[in-house]
Amino acid sequence: MYDMNSLKLWNVAAPGETLAEKLNEMKLDVNDLATRTGYTAKTINELLTAKCRITPEMAINLEYALHIPAHAWLEMQKMYDEFLFRKKLHSTFKSLAGWRKHFPISELNPRHWIQNFEDPEDCISPILKFFGVASPKAWENYYYNSRLKVSFRISLAETEDPYAASVWMRRGELLADEIQMEPQNDKKLRSAVKKALPKFIELAKKYGSDKTKGRPGEIDEGMLELQKLSAELGIKILYVQNFKSAPIHGMSRWYKDIPIIQLHDRFKERKTFWFTFFHELAHIIYHGKKDIFIRNVYYGNKNQQKEDEANTFAQKCMTDAGLS
Repeated sequence: MYDMNSLKLWNVAAPGETLAEKLNEMKLDVNDLATRTGYTAKTINELLTAKCRITPEMAINLEYALHIPAHAWLEMQKMYDEFLFRKKLHSTFKSLAGWRKHFPISELNPRHWIQNFEDPEDCISPILKFFGVASPKAWENYYYNSRLKVSFRISLAETEDPYAASVWMRRGELLADEIQMEPQNDKKLRSAVKKALPKFIELAKKYGSDKTKGRPGEIDEGMLELQKLSAELGIKILYVQNFKSAPIHGMSRWYKDIPIIQLHDRFKERKTFWFTFFHELAHIIYHGKKDIFIRNVYYGNKNQQKEDEANTFAQKCMTDAGLS
């Protein structure tokens, strides 16, 4: 059976080619097969030249006449149909090279977030698969224009670079999917996090110095401890490098009924890292499941009051941790 790579790299034979080979092997001509199957010679010729498709009825009749199972004929037809559609689709992708150029290609290449990102034959499909969308238009509707009621409340159209921002967000979703965790009850989780707040402040006090910071991009001991404590409470902490054109420090949201806090993994100062964490934690505690909050990137005047509340909360936590 062909896989996706073979479909892409090799021409898939039409069922008619196999049919021609079998007729030659059995020393049969078109008229013989027409008589044996009850079809006209014209229909057999159309099968041989791929001008008509093999139906389930034809597949069974060919099985009786040629001793090749019906499912084999149907599988050949299915694979050939898929090959033709992919070929047609890939031809349209050539006109979408401009869409691809909007993404931060030079920064994405060394990260290997998108499999086969530099595929010379098809450099659009890898991006669509990464985002889980069927077309650039679907990407635009989901990330650029829409305001989804639960997944997120904002449109990225107002960000400075919606393409880079969408990659950063999607990378977080994929990392979140790798972490097994039960869906959380909103009220119970908030209560538990409030009770555990002194533990978070203790972590900040212990790991808030630049001396405790690992190398850029390294998930150091403090970051690991923060992930562990958060996971015990039902929160996923994700570390994702941002982009120069979308310098996002942090984001908080509920994703598949689990709160996630996504943080940039290359903070220059450890204090900034902890302030950003407490800021996003405030959104989880106080600001509901239906909003999404993105820190350090402009996306319009959304939720300014809630942003101010989160800043006040974060500053108090930093003071309590001796990091103000």
